[in-house]
Amino acid sequence: MRNIHQGSLLVLLVLVSLGLFFILIGQLDDIGRGNYRLLHVVEYVALRAPGKIVDFMPLAVLLGTILSLGSLASNSEIVAMQAAGLSVLQLLRAALQAAVMLALLSFLLADWVVPISETSAREIRSSAINATQALSAKKGLWVKDKNQVLYIKELLPNGVARSVEIYQLDERGRLVSTLAAQSAIPTSEQWLLKQVKQSIIGDQTVRTFDYDEMIYSGNISHQLLKALMIEPRQMSSSDLYAYLVFLDENNLDSSAATLTFWQKIAAPFTVLVMCVLGVPFVLGSQRQNNTGSRIMLGILLGLTYVVAERLMIQLGSWIDINPFINAISPGLLFLAMAIYLLFKKQPHGLRGKGEPG
Repeated sequence: MRNIHQGSLLVLLVLVSLGLFFILIGQLDDIGRGNYRLLHVVEYVALRAPGKIVDFMPLAVLLGTILSLGSLASNSEIVAMQAAGLSVLQLLRAALQAAVMLALLSFLLADWVVPISETSAREIRSSAINATQALSAKKGLWVKDKNQVLYIKELLPNGVARSVEIYQLDERGRLVSTLAAQSAIPTSEQWLLKQVKQSIIGDQTVRTFDYDEMIYSGNISHQLLKALMIEPRQMSSSDLYAYLVFLDENNLDSSAATLTFWQKIAAPFTVLVMCVLGVPFVLGSQRQNNTGSRIMLGILLGLTYVVAERLMIQLGSWIDINPFINAISPGLLFLAMAIYLLFKKQPHGLRGKGEPG
């Protein structure tokens, strides 16, 4: 377990560093646009780190398992363990215990840290480059649109917003009317506000009107909204579930978001599958391979999984498979392949000769 943790974290450090390096290179060309400076680039890259850790965790666990157990196999330590009565099943159990901790770490980062860090990174970059009068508060977003000020409590994927307040100002900056909408849905270049309450402020009185729907045709930069809105894969599981409920309540297409939700739930399972997949390749004749060949093997396995996962998910979406089955099917396929390889490596079964059934 210690070797797997050390190997996985070392591989993760290398992969995340490479990922952040390429992000840094991509951002250097934007330095000087608007108010975008080197300090903004450093902040942006640092805030992208948790997301990269989550993205690379399955591959890091696969490579870490192959390298760490491969090192033990090269030194004949696994052979000695098996000679002392350690079965492949016991070896696999210890590897899975190590992977469970890494899977839990990945899920906690994806659910609690990544939504905040990714949103902050986009806000820093978009605000500096566009030099737009937008202010991100702890809860929501303030945007200046000519003589109107908008408060958006939640900016969801595809430009959908919840709890929108619009304050209309006159030429002298005095408040003349307010709009409060439960939700806003983009339609071409406008917003369709739903369940709207309008208050018109006069010199002596305030008149209030209620509308089921209302069109807001302001001049908010769609590029700004696109930069600030959170993507479904970067939302926490609870927020993503609430977003699904919102889409269903408004009769909007929720198939893509549902698939993303189940992919997020199944992500820890993918980490465990990668750990199991690495074990067969350090048993038998494979223990004679050097470190370079093991790294190449792990990279090829990881790329194969990524390609197969995307193809299977695209095919599942095309033929309209249940989103839960679609999300978990690539992991199940590679788990079945790993179990088959384990049995092939151990023709007498996964348990030791003296181990009870």
